[in-house]
Amino acid sequence: MTTTDSHPSHNPSHSGPDNASGPALAQFEREWHLWHAGRERELQTEHGWLSLTWFSWLGEEPAAIADLPGRWSTHDGAAVLSARADEGLSIDGEAVDGEVTATVPEAGSLNWVQHGHRLVELVLRGGRYAIRLRDPSAETRTKFEGVPTFPLSQKWVLPGRYTPFVDPWVVEVATARQDLLQSATILGTVSVEFGSTAYELAASTGKDGALTLAFRDTTNGIETAPWRAVASSVPDQEGRVTIDFNRAVNFPFAFSSFGTCPAPVEGNRLPIAVAAGEKLPR
Repeated sequence: MTTTDSHPSHNPSHSGPDNASGPALAQFEREWHLWHAGRERELQTEHGWLSLTWFSWLGEEPAAIADLPGRWSTHDGAAVLSARADEGLSIDGEAVDGEVTATVPEAGSLNWVQHGHRLVELVLRGGRYAIRLRDPSAETRTKFEGVPTFPLSQKWVLPGRYTPFVDPWVVEVATARQDLLQSATILGTVSVEFGSTAYELAASTGKDGALTLAFRDTTNGIETAPWRAVASSVPDQEGRVTIDFNRAVNFPFAFSSFGTCPAPVEGNRLPIAVAAGEKLPR
């Protein structure tokens, strides 16, 4: 992250959008509430992030995992499950009877095996296979009361400028797990002004051509999770983007201790309080 002094035209504590009123403001609020409601519905889906109840690395020796039947291991670059038909494990509706294998790409995942209403997800992180258990009856899901947020404010809708790298950078970053490092692909930087200071944030691939900005700020560990992410708009031909920090979201690890979420690159640390978007879950 780099900083430069600039004019105060985008001061979050004073600038234009907060002065909006009437239909434009009502539309802004309506769109945010629809987005927030959709976000909470997605979290609470049957096998969504709130359903995580277990994480285990797989070893070379077949072993039991949590309270699951079968024996789980890795061999020759694949995950391996050995089970009997009467143990209740199935893949695509067919009972597992004998040995089955599966692979996923690095940072990928596969909804692999079902055990009753529970789902066993296979992931590959840092070159190691692990399984996560997703259980719709998890208390994190059944007792979910929504995601608290800062007050909605148009002052946190800021313009930015995207500068792509000639070639993407691949950097190693920490994760939510102390025993795991992961690689992050950085496409370029987004410059965004807070008050009279411009900050450059490393940007990675987002959805449908948008960019993802993972960031830290001074609210972390007090009002918010250790880091959050926000999506930009799709850059135009001149690299202009809009970043709505009211839509800054928690990574899955904020809701569960079984996430493997990558941390922001070291430079994406804002020395200000971004009092917008999602707070620490209740």
